[in-house]
Amino acid sequence: MSFRGWIVASLIRPNKLLYRIFKPSARGVRRYVHTQSWLGGKIFSPLGVKISKTNFDGIPGVSFIPKAVKDENAVIVFFHGGGYCFGSSLTTHRLGVSLMAKITGITCHSIDYHLAPEHPYPAALDDAMLAYQDIVSKNPDSRIILAGDSAGGGLSLALMMKLRDEDDRMPNDAVLFSPWSDLTCQGESFETKSKLDPMFTTSMLRECIRYYVPEGVDITDPYVSPAYGDFSDLPRMLILCGGNEILLSDSEELARKAETAGIDVELSLWPAMFHDWWLFGRFIPETKQCLTKVSLWLDK
Repeated sequence: MSFRGWIVASLIRPNKLLYRIFKPSARGVRRYVHTQSWLGGKIFSPLGVKISKTNFDGIPGVSFIPKAVKDENAVIVFFHGGGYCFGSSLTTHRLGVSLMAKITGITCHSIDYHLAPEHPYPAALDDAMLAYQDIVSKNPDSRIILAGDSAGGGLSLALMMKLRDEDDRMPNDAVLFSPWSDLTCQGESFETKSKLDPMFTTSMLRECIRYYVPEGVDITDPYVSPAYGDFSDLPRMLILCGGNEILLSDSEELARKAETAGIDVELSLWPAMFHDWWLFGRFIPETKQCLTKVSLWLDK
């Protein structure tokens, strides 16, 4: 980890203590996190990317269009993370997605699906399906790249399984940043990395699960926890994960299951990095390094 990366990790670590003390609601987390990240995104967004609000069959979203387009026949469909309870294209994810569009040279459509607890499962998956199908219908001959981070990575996996099950058009590629795919939170790293991870605790994620998964819904349903699903016939995928995050086990298990199912999968582990480090734009050098890795993989 770079010195700047260490500084950022140190700055975000106190949020874990604040969460334990104040135990904010989902709305409280949004007010705290979205306000800060919106301001940072406005000030530090990279030049060379046009950002415009739009909607996809009624589902709100944001298009990030690079001025230097490298592949006009490709589109990235992106689902943000945030435990299904917070996060949005123009707040928490503006810096990261803007830079991803710029470095890959591919237009990114980021989907603002409805959030829990106001809109529990299956709202996010239903929104994802509608938005994805709308983008595909408008880009019938394009290469479709599905991407997502954390909960958005799990949502991307669930969407791919649903598309396959319903014999719908699959994406050509999938890029998953630290995907949260097992909502039982049983991975070894939930224990071994709990102190090292500066961003999350298991209790935070369990609170998100309580908001997102209604009573009576099986938490191991593959559309809720895609780690328990069938990985056959999924597209090739790149999984990126930091070595110091509690979701490390999720990424390792996904890579193993995908490989067992015969999927072309690459697991890219970043030692000592924290959750969603790639979202911090020019603040840390590892952001550009990570997204350059994504760009090179897409060029293969």
